[in-house]
Amino acid sequence: MGGPLDGVRVVELGVAVAGPACAAILADWGAEVVKVEPPTGDPHRGNILSALFELDNRGKRGVCLDLRHESAREMLLRLLADADVLVTNYRLAGLARLGLDYETLSARFPKLVYAAITGYGTEGDGADKPGYDIGAYWSRAGVALSVTQEGTPPPVPRPGMGDHPTAMALAAGVCAALVEQRRTGRGQFVTTSLLRTGAYTISCDLISRARGQMATPGLRRMMYNPILAVYRAGDGRWFWLLGLQPTRHWPNVARAVGRPELIDDPRFATMADLMANREDLVAILDEVLATQPLGHWAARFAEHDVWWDPLLSFDEVLTDPLVRAAGVLRPAAGAEAGADAAGGGGEEAPLTVATPVDFSGQRVGPAPRAPEMGEHTEQVLLDLGLDWPDILALKEAGAIP
Repeated sequence: MGGPLDGVRVVELGVAVAGPACAAILADWGAEVVKVEPPTGDPHRGNILSALFELDNRGKRGVCLDLRHESAREMLLRLLADADVLVTNYRLAGLARLGLDYETLSARFPKLVYAAITGYGTEGDGADKPGYDIGAYWSRAGVALSVTQEGTPPPVPRPGMGDHPTAMALAAGVCAALVEQRRTGRGQFVTTSLLRTGAYTISCDLISRARGQMATPGLRRMMYNPILAVYRAGDGRWFWLLGLQPTRHWPNVARAVGRPELIDDPRFATMADLMANREDLVAILDEVLATQPLGHWAARFAEHDVWWDPLLSFDEVLTDPLVRAAGVLRPAAGAEAGADAAGGGGEEAPLTVATPVDFSGQRVGPAPRAPEMGEHTEQVLLDLGLDWPDILALKEAGAIP
């Protein structure tokens, strides 16, 4: 497929979502990725939704090594000898017990970029604490309570909601480290955590509170601004007004809803007035907007240059023209599309979600599939210079399945 990371070799020791997702991003950008799994496989393979494993493991070669065996660890070291990057979200203390910690590997492979995702960082009491995004990212970092209304239970996050942005953060760190590696010939330890990424997600709130400024959790309808708020049309459809600059956008909103006289209403004359009297304006807009379906308001908003977006369901996102034009979705490898569903006749090929970065020199085609467990073990070992008797010996020893 090609990409800016052509020629970069990556070894992944990852399970579930965050680590494998980072390696999948690097693969999407052109890197050659070898996923190393134990004989029992990445536990995410058993997920009831198999598409989730495909999403985070596409485009990789799959190798099975039982790292409890010294001979299997030696095969991993031979892989790392020619690698640029190791990506892992294994617990670092466990890797250290196997002699696979950064200090040991960097001494042997100075150019190696050792990229690790942890739950809670590498220092302090959380250094070896097992972490999941629902805990470290969603709960402890403050994200959950930031969107919880007082007196109600916190919402449940979506699958991978913290893992995927953390994977993106580590992929960015890997690319920065590769720039230095190309310049100096040396790798380094690159790490991020679910906790750090969660805190960065709500960093606007955290820095405000740290400096004694307003940051109210659990906002119900708006962020203090009545035209940067969510409303419901007469057909029950929700949408968000996007009037971030009230004095600029308020006159357009007033005209679009057929209430131009409100432009000169002293309650809403300035940004400060709009903020101070936001509940009054929300009540007015609620009443007016409930009189017509969303299609009516969409036309009015277009006529008066009102910025807004609808709240879409999963199914609506998958068919939204803007989503399609933005390149959010890619066909899955091996899927043969029928006629365009919108044109009638035939079914559309199965889709996957694209990595959210494009490169001008990269031709993006169907997303490659994820490897079967251990699919490429023998071929990768042959590429390392082993012969068939060597491979059979590893099988007999239990180092590979």
